[in-house]
Amino acid sequence: MKYIKCILLTILLIPAISHAIFRIYTGTIGQDNAEFYFDDDSAVYLDGKEHQVKRLSFIRERERNDKFNFKVYYANSFKKILDKIVIENFDLGIFYHDADAYQYLTGYSLNGDMISLHKTFEYKKYDERSLREAEFNNIDYLQQDNTKDFYFKVIVSKQKNEEAKIVGIKIYSRHDGRLIQTITGIKGCEFNSYASIMNHEKSDYNFDGDNNDFFLVKDRYHGPNSTAEYYVYDKTQQQFVKLNLEGHAFRFDYEEKSATSYKNCPGKKNNDYIDLRDIFQYTGNNHYKRVKTECLYREGGHVNKDNNRYEYRKQRACKPKEIVGCRNYIDTSDYDEY
Repeated sequence: MKYIKCILLTILLIPAISHAIFRIYTGTIGQDNAEFYFDDDSAVYLDGKEHQVKRLSFIRERERNDKFNFKVYYANSFKKILDKIVIENFDLGIFYHDADAYQYLTGYSLNGDMISLHKTFEYKKYDERSLREAEFNNIDYLQQDNTKDFYFKVIVSKQKNEEAKIVGIKIYSRHDGRLIQTITGIKGCEFNSYASIMNHEKSDYNFDGDNNDFFLVKDRYHGPNSTAEYYVYDKTQQQFVKLNLEGHAFRFDYEEKSATSYKNCPGKKNNDYIDLRDIFQYTGNNHYKRVKTECLYREGGHVNKDNNRYEYRKQRACKPKEIVGCRNYIDTSDYDEY
């Protein structure tokens, strides 16, 4: 069976956001409008000419062989350098630590276009004061991943004493930049910078061959028990529809037209674990039905000294209460170093 992991761990393309400064700059590159969305010294940006999401990657001094301090790539690949950019008088240490610095960015590209940008938004996510005092509503933040026909912005809001949350999604045409659809009413989704929405070239969760589908990360994009909302493009309605999939770390089987949720929970004793799998069958019309549950209670986890593998002393089928308990279990572990 052909399984495709839904949570892609493309580590090089994903920002670390435990402590970060988010900034938005707008302005021009040459004669065209441009929007830059920074997470510390990395950024994704959109120019008004091509309607393509691109990635800006800082070049450290020891790696430079010319005066340019940023490389430009397509947003989801480091395979080809599209351009280089100089941001004048740019100091990485100041930019990284001083949120009030760099109200304006000026420079030029290898292609000869002049760059003029001014800061329109910033949010510091690295201290208790910013968590306590920062407040904003309905900020659009460009996403790195895009499909063959669409790119995305998440709508972000933050209340005092709370983390920033995603409250909506804006969907644009990659062909002409038009706003195609706005999804509102999203709840319980943490803001994960420009990696809040994810997609890969085989994302086809309603099996219609369109591959324009995506998922919205609800908590984190790495570690076990991650959760997400899945959206598919309905060609009949010509809009995106949220699927009725609820579970963890889904994998899709494109031959069987099914999706499997994988969840791990702690058992009653140390080194006991519950392995819960729910299998959903696609029934058509953007709808899934849970058809099977597999659950194993694994006891006595340990490292086998003979082969250096992690093994269990025995396992058995889960009891009904253990299945319910695992489904209700909320994983609050910190997987920043996972």
